[in-house]
Amino acid sequence: MPAPAHAEPLLAEFPEHSYEQWHQAAEQLLKGASFEKLLVSKTYEDITIQPIYRREDIANLEHRKHLPGSGSHVRGSRSAGFLKTGWEVSQELITRCPAEFNRIALEGVHGGQSELNIPVATERRLQPACASSPALVLNNLAALNTALDGIAIEAISCFWRAGSNTLPVAALYFAAARQRGLDYRTLRGCFENDPIGELVLDGMLHEPLASRLDQLAALTQFASSSAPNMQTVVVRGDVYHNGGGSATQELGYAIATLVSYIEELQARGVAPATAFQHVRLCLSVGSDYFMEIAKLRAARWLLSKVAAIYGVADPNIHIHAGTSRWNKTTYDAHTNMLRATAEAFAAVVAGVDSLHIGPYDELVVSSDDFSRRIARNIHIILREECGLDRVIDPAGGSNYIEWLTDQVAAKSWAILQDVEQQGGILACLGNGGIQKAVAAVCDAKIQNIRRRKDKVVGSNMYPDLKGKKLAPKTATTPHAKSAEASGCGFQPQASSNDPAVVTEAIAAAAAGISTAAIAAGLQAKSPPPALTIKAIPQRRAAEEYEALRDAAAAFAASTGAPPAILQLNIGPSGRYRLRADWTASFFEAAGFAIDGNRDFKTIGDATQAAASSKAAIAVITSDDATYQEAVAPLAAAVKAARPDLTLLVAGAPGDHEAAWRAAGVDNFVNVRSNNYELNQQLLKQAGVL
Repeated sequence: MPAPAHAEPLLAEFPEHSYEQWHQAAEQLLKGASFEKLLVSKTYEDITIQPIYRREDIANLEHRKHLPGSGSHVRGSRSAGFLKTGWEVSQELITRCPAEFNRIALEGVHGGQSELNIPVATERRLQPACASSPALVLNNLAALNTALDGIAIEAISCFWRAGSNTLPVAALYFAAARQRGLDYRTLRGCFENDPIGELVLDGMLHEPLASRLDQLAALTQFASSSAPNMQTVVVRGDVYHNGGGSATQELGYAIATLVSYIEELQARGVAPATAFQHVRLCLSVGSDYFMEIAKLRAARWLLSKVAAIYGVADPNIHIHAGTSRWNKTTYDAHTNMLRATAEAFAAVVAGVDSLHIGPYDELVVSSDDFSRRIARNIHIILREECGLDRVIDPAGGSNYIEWLTDQVAAKSWAILQDVEQQGGILACLGNGGIQKAVAAVCDAKIQNIRRRKDKVVGSNMYPDLKGKKLAPKTATTPHAKSAEASGCGFQPQASSNDPAVVTEAIAAAAAGISTAAIAAGLQAKSPPPALTIKAIPQRRAAEEYEALRDAAAAFAASTGAPPAILQLNIGPSGRYRLRADWTASFFEAAGFAIDGNRDFKTIGDATQAAASSKAAIAVITSDDATYQEAVAPLAAAVKAARPDLTLLVAGAPGDHEAAWRAAGVDNFVNVRSNNYELNQQLLKQAGVL
């Protein structure tokens, strides 16, 4: 589009420059350093990121031809974005007791929550729910009515995450709606029944997969005819993300799981057009801001492509996002608020349909009223103060995000195709290929965290040693008791994949039959052996460092003082302060207390301090010029006074390494050091590990 006439004089003062001219100027500023090494990076998704993107980079991208609500749906599943309907505020409400759930649910609704996100306890092998499970225990319709007392379920979405108990819980929910005189069509929300996701998470599926898929088919057909605003086909990608996988792995494997469900439902008489109307894709949102925006936009594109293969046009698939648990910490936990806010911003910019923002203390399970309120308020800030509900596709037109969306979509599609060529998601999980692929990315992330190339504030960088670790909160409400499983109270006449079985289960729930009994009645009489695979362990970036901090804290509790490191600062502070601060932070990541506030004018002063110190480790700190004349004699003197002392030098030794080691230096700490491994080694030498 030509510039307005009044702008031409101004633009004349800023002539256009070519990319080549910019590149040349950038190289000049680098003064001989490598452009590729310093300004070009590669992601865990194997995508090469350039420092700048231009219109030419996105000129021919297919998805840019489509408007919001059409075509690839990259720009949003709705033509008006959030202008008519905002995203659902879908905060998880975690408690076992129905009465306590009702309290926190009402608190949430009054505070702006628009979807009740409800983890529900499941029955394992037809036994009562695990007593340690934090999820809501719904024994029967009375328990559900207690949980939802005073809540207008026709006016709020409900996301029931009941796993193997999905159909019995759905029966309770529909029975409660019938008691209130509600039309099922007024209900909206989701029933989460994702057996493959559970298999990835637990490594075992206790219930027969065929039975779970039969119930999925029955509930989907029932919802299609009677409750069209309820989703029933749920795919969880977060199990890959929180296992340390990449964005493209999470998306590719999630779409492959959806393909498996569509095929299984089609085999059970559910048309793809029907199934796609009831899909909810659940993804995590991590700390790589632009990558996460691109992933969520690419997700809609891939869903549209898959639907088109099945002959379904413009599927309006619900995308639910939750903030990552991978990057959250138990030490300096208030930093989790900052991480969650950035992740939530990315999710909303990308156009998610519902969003759970994790409270800063969610890692200890029982979040309190304050942390839940802060998390809810982030939604309000994004809507009311940032105005993100008043812009359609705010990421649209960004050269970088548009290009990255295309790259993520292509990489994820390639992963999907590879899975399908190997026989599908279950075959790839069965042979361990997916687990190995995710583990490879996770290992690469862990190595970068250990070397502090990837930074986790409060853990491997800038630790707060005065802060306390999150501790599980003491339960203040009684645990609900689970009903004993018994199949005698419910014997359905319809087959397990017939929508009529849902109607029978609703009638049973209305008659007071327990959830466990309904679940038992739905099970096969002679179930096959449990399906098992190698699970993908759920990891956190900070977990190794938190283990070091835990060990240091236990040492302090038993000895009265934390493990200490003495800094032998040679010369005036101006010479060494930056290096000393960096070194202190390096060791504080493992919980070491640093004695580093003294300057030593002479080698004798430093030697005397080392001799009288209770620290088992000391590090010589100064500038390179001082090192030339001080390290060797100081090391010899210190080792003569304290032969058992572990002695390090802060900085790279260069050509002096052999001589300094001969004088008594044991190791060196610098930017090339593996932070985790060196700290672990020193903790062992100090008797902490």
